[in-house]
Amino acid sequence: MIKSLTIKNSATFNDDGITINNLEPINIIYGSNGSGKSTIGKVISNLDFYEHSSISWNNDIPLDILVYNKDFCKKNFQEQIPGIFTLGESGTTAITEISKRKEELNNIIHIGQGYKNDIDNKNNEQNVENRSFIESAWNDVFKKYEKYFSRSAIGAGTKEKFRDNLMKAFHQDHSKPLSFENLKSKADVLFATAPSRMELYELVDNSKIASIEYDSIWAKVIVGKQDIDIAGLISKLGNSDWISKGIEYMEEESDVCPFCQQHTITSSFRSKLNEFFDKVYKHDINKIRTKCQEYKTVVDVLIQSIDAIMKSVKTQEKLKIYYANLDSIYSALKATISKNLELISSKGKEPSRIISLADTYDIINAFNDELNKANNTIKTHNNLVDNFSREKSILIDEIWKLFASEYNAVISGHIRAINGLEAAVKNLTKKREKARVKYLEVKNEITDLEKSITSVTPTVNKINRLLKSYGFTNFEIKEVAGKENLYQIVRENGEIANDTLSEGETTFITFLYYMQLVKGSFHSDGISSEKVLIIDDPVSSLDSNILYVVSTLIRDVFTDIHEGNGAVRQIILLTHNVFFHKETAFIDKNCKWRHNVKYLVLCKRDNVSSVQDYENHNPIKSSYELMWTELKNSNHNSCIVVQNIMRRILENYFKVLGGITMDVILEKFDNLEERTICRSLLSWVNDGSHSLSDALFVEMSDDQLERYKIVFKNIFIKMGQEAHYEMMMQMKDKEDESYIK
Repeated sequence: MIKSLTIKNSATFNDDGITINNLEPINIIYGSNGSGKSTIGKVISNLDFYEHSSISWNNDIPLDILVYNKDFCKKNFQEQIPGIFTLGESGTTAITEISKRKEELNNIIHIGQGYKNDIDNKNNEQNVENRSFIESAWNDVFKKYEKYFSRSAIGAGTKEKFRDNLMKAFHQDHSKPLSFENLKSKADVLFATAPSRMELYELVDNSKIASIEYDSIWAKVIVGKQDIDIAGLISKLGNSDWISKGIEYMEEESDVCPFCQQHTITSSFRSKLNEFFDKVYKHDINKIRTKCQEYKTVVDVLIQSIDAIMKSVKTQEKLKIYYANLDSIYSALKATISKNLELISSKGKEPSRIISLADTYDIINAFNDELNKANNTIKTHNNLVDNFSREKSILIDEIWKLFASEYNAVISGHIRAINGLEAAVKNLTKKREKARVKYLEVKNEITDLEKSITSVTPTVNKINRLLKSYGFTNFEIKEVAGKENLYQIVRENGEIANDTLSEGETTFITFLYYMQLVKGSFHSDGISSEKVLIIDDPVSSLDSNILYVVSTLIRDVFTDIHEGNGAVRQIILLTHNVFFHKETAFIDKNCKWRHNVKYLVLCKRDNVSSVQDYENHNPIKSSYELMWTELKNSNHNSCIVVQNIMRRILENYFKVLGGITMDVILEKFDNLEERTICRSLLSWVNDGSHSLSDALFVEMSDDQLERYKIVFKNIFIKMGQEAHYEMMMQMKDKEDESYIK
């Protein structure tokens, strides 16, 4: 039997979802259309597809689940329907033997459950023993030495962690621990603030900057092409750089000279200038620019790296002796780089100029040499830190050894107790496993006996008898000729009737088919397997006469569950039909199962489903009473829900039952202000329930809602119906006391 179920993250069930605990053998869930009833049935029957939902079974023994819903009807209402195996009317000896075997099977289950309970009890005893030992060890040992050896210092952490470390020390050699005084004196030193390791500095890379400084481009005289007739004059004057710069200002379509500003530039002269400053010249110029940019980039990275090193060294007390030398070398490096940048800039302006960049390679090497000295100091420091950690670790082991030695007798007693309980659990587990093997053996015997006397024919006869008894005489179920274990629905003339049945006829015959499946199986074995039934709205499209029949059949299942007849152990009935709910859940003085039923109401607000558990008190009396119940709980509803409820109550009670119009109600209010408020209420009620009044809904405050509730009450008072209002607002769900006595 299902003990509890949780449904989350499916359809209208959000992350919080719902949890239904303490399910009874009979469970009736009422909910309006769209509230999530069908989702509950789908989740229970296909739990593997809903990872966030779960089912808890009594004694952890899952039963077969048989669901009646739209999917069941669609799957089984076909031209050829799977046959249902049930026990035949013959084979009395076999049936008697099956009954004996079932009794034996139940006895084995009882014995197995007894073993499980004993195992659970022993496990609980282990938990109690472990908890008691944890508390005593913590109070008797740790608390005694806490002010000398803190929990963080020795790695005690939690009580459970302390227990684990104590047991670990016990299983190691703890026969000769150091004295407490010796341990305390060492702890005063080693448990003080421990020095931390220092990171070694990465040496400065000087390869990139050196490759640029050694480039041949700096010593190259970059001038134009020498075999042009104007080359001689340019060379003689030595103004190649000057002319190259001036060409940049020479306009393409103009004959004005950028130097003398006269009209002296001819196409021939322009061509000679372009020839003089050829591709080789331009390539060298571009290389100078590229190398200049590369040098600046490398220098920026280098400066940032060294700045970080200098800042770090300055803050380390142990490394301050190296700071002055490093800073001096760094200053020389920056001066050299600055000079090189000036030379590179001049080369860019005068490509024909030969420059020689200062070498930073040796300066950086000198910086790295000094940095290596700092790293050696760091290595020495780190060795001391590592040794400190080892000594501290040895001290901690010795402290745990002292604890284990001092608590040796108690720990030994605890281990004996745990070993005894574990041995008992092991022995009980073996016995339970033997019972499980015997269970499977008897179950297989029952299956073999069932196979020998099962048939699909009794189901056909039973369904046809039910159809005729309820007035359905123009069709029946027959076994398919020439095919084993298949049915079909046929007319009196033998024609297949599937396509000509009404929706109500289809619903009724599939429900009768389901009720026979409850007593049998699609296979020749498994007929006696214990089942949980999930029935989702079985009265759709049925007229009132058939609704009575369905409710009667379901109530018979309730009685069978209570009396232990058949294989059904639990039922979950879901419906939106108030009348069907009342007929099915009706309890009179002859009702045997009234103490084995649970009532629940499924609601959906803001597209989120929730459930209210009424235990064994039936909350559904009538649709009118249900509206008053919703109004009483209106603090959980939106304004638009309250609007609709008030309208329906006023219309049902005054207009439908009393034949009183809203104008008559208005006349009862003599005071102009009260009349205005009443008219506002009536207008608001009708507007709120019959239109999409977004603005009205948004503007409605909690204070205004309370005022309308007061006016709603005053309507009943003015109309002389105050007693009815008080009765409906204070009513309690209770059963007829004459049936409970």
